[in-house]
Amino acid sequence: MLVKGALWSVPVIAAASNAPAYAASNVAPFGILFDGGGGANGYLNSAYLDLGIARTSPLDSYTLIEDLVVTVDVIGLSGPAANERSFTAGSSYGSLSRADYNSATRTTRLTWILPAGTVMPKLSTSNSVPDILFSFRDGATGIGRVTNKIVITSIRNGYITDPHGPPLDSSVVKDQNHGAVSPDGIY
Repeated sequence: MLVKGALWSVPVIAAASNAPAYAASNVAPFGILFDGGGGANGYLNSAYLDLGIARTSPLDSYTLIEDLVVTVDVIGLSGPAANERSFTAGSSYGSLSRADYNSATRTTRLTWILPAGTVMPKLSTSNSVPDILFSFRDGATGIGRVTNKIVITSIRNGYITDPHGPPLDSSVVKDQNHGAVSPDGIY
């Protein structure tokens, strides 16, 4: 009788342990926009990476139930590989950390963490959506301009559907601001 009772309790415990893992996943589809403003291609420029609920989603907003972690690479496209383009990146949403420049890959990696409880509105270029502001300095060097692209390489605890899943390369997706000096997604 004791053995029979022990076997009966195992499936109940296993089923109960699976429920919290399922419930603790962000289920809303996210979208991104690259919004580059007025200058590009190695000149003084500011660009935003906007993140919100996908425009095709029926949801108007979504509150994160666990931290959303987005990995972003700023990749040098031209100029000497030893020269990292001077830029700052900041966000008033969550925390943003920056790794050292890797001259072998011409990459500076950023990790953006939006904490559980953050309200994510529908994706737009307004100032109400979580974003990263990139402020690129003039990329002039003695042998040409250092230019960059921005690539979302991964997202953890969520998924992007608008325009598609990672990697999302600004030079492929292009800049949202088609009236900009250079809307090619190269900054």
